[in-house]
Amino acid sequence: MDSRMPLNARLFIWFRLLFNCRFYYPIFTVLFLDLGLSIGEFAALNVVWAITIVLLEVPSGALADQFGRKRLMVAAGVLMVLEMGVLCLMPVGNHDVVLWLFVLNRILSGAAEACASGADEALAYDSLPEEDRSALWSRLMARLSRAMALGFIVSSISGSVLYDHGNISSLLHWLGLGDIPRDVTMKLPLALNFLTGVACLLTCLRMTEVSHFQTTQASFSERVSQAWQGILETGRWIWRTHAALKIIVLGVVFDSIIRLFLTVSSNFYRLVGISEGWYGVIGTTASMLGLLTAGLMETCSTRFSMTRNFVGLALVIFGSLLCAAHPQQGWLGVALIMPLMLGMRFLQFFLSYYLNAEVDSARRATALSFRGLTLNLAYGCMTLLFGWQTHWLEERMYVPAEDPSVFAASLTWWPWWFAGTLVVATLLLRGHRKG
Repeated sequence: MDSRMPLNARLFIWFRLLFNCRFYYPIFTVLFLDLGLSIGEFAALNVVWAITIVLLEVPSGALADQFGRKRLMVAAGVLMVLEMGVLCLMPVGNHDVVLWLFVLNRILSGAAEACASGADEALAYDSLPEEDRSALWSRLMARLSRAMALGFIVSSISGSVLYDHGNISSLLHWLGLGDIPRDVTMKLPLALNFLTGVACLLTCLRMTEVSHFQTTQASFSERVSQAWQGILETGRWIWRTHAALKIIVLGVVFDSIIRLFLTVSSNFYRLVGISEGWYGVIGTTASMLGLLTAGLMETCSTRFSMTRNFVGLALVIFGSLLCAAHPQQGWLGVALIMPLMLGMRFLQFFLSYYLNAEVDSARRATALSFRGLTLNLAYGCMTLLFGWQTHWLEERMYVPAEDPSVFAASLTWWPWWFAGTLVVATLLLRGHRKG
């Protein structure tokens, strides 16, 4: 790590790694079902999670700008420990208790996401030497991208292996040890994530607050009032600042379509004839490509303009969506949409790099939380539109929504939706600049 990188910047990478690379992600849906919940309850619980994030996202950013970013990060660490502790205590077989503990888990998880959103970036960015922030932030984000790629590979593979009761039983028999119940092995990824939650909290406690929050003498009630005022002022600032508004609007257009595709990517793999056993390999390959292209992200952000980078990214996304709309069978079909999966990594890099360069320190966490809120709301709206589209196609094609032909037909709309919304966004931004 560069000698000019302060401790906060180095700890920021560890925080993101420990907070986001979760061992239960590969078996997330299966875990819900194995603990006795239905698909409908799984969907409802994720709605609870999303609502919690939406309600707390911007207020938590404003509180971070008033009370200190470290405090919100410590709160995120505590909430992560609690959410994982709740999962570890799940009584297998007791449906009602499991359901309500999952409700508590989803609320704690959403609150943790909201507390971390904006505060971690703001603390790391403002800790960098002011004269070198732009270059160092690009370098730091490239290293974070590499670390996250490796983290997802390790957590995905190990989480899947640990959850498999057959694998654990075979290992124990080979070691000459007795068997352990399925109720225990299914919680091994959760127990491992509880430990990473503790490590995440310890990482937050090692961070140091920037001086602005150490010298503030305002009372608690005054800070809360200032936080609310900061939300309104930051909203107005984003609207008045064309560059900031452009970054967020483009983020909405790009992020919503990519994230929706990533959500339904397993349907695409099935459509092109890839069996479920290869899905983890595809995810690992995407992470490896992310690891290899981290340097390219840094180069693009420092050498090219924002407009040039977003135009290039738009062409990549549109081309990948066209390939998805006309899927090729087998691994060729997967290879042709791989740039879309990488596009999300480039997009997140660009959004962080350009927005942090525009916003001042006093409102940084609030502005970053506005980014998170708008992206989550846009993704939610896209998910609803996808559900409506699927239902509309189902009625006109006279086949069930689960039929692959319905999904294939829906994909033909996606590149043109992206192109249309991008044109509309560009025209609106042009009008905003003239206004």
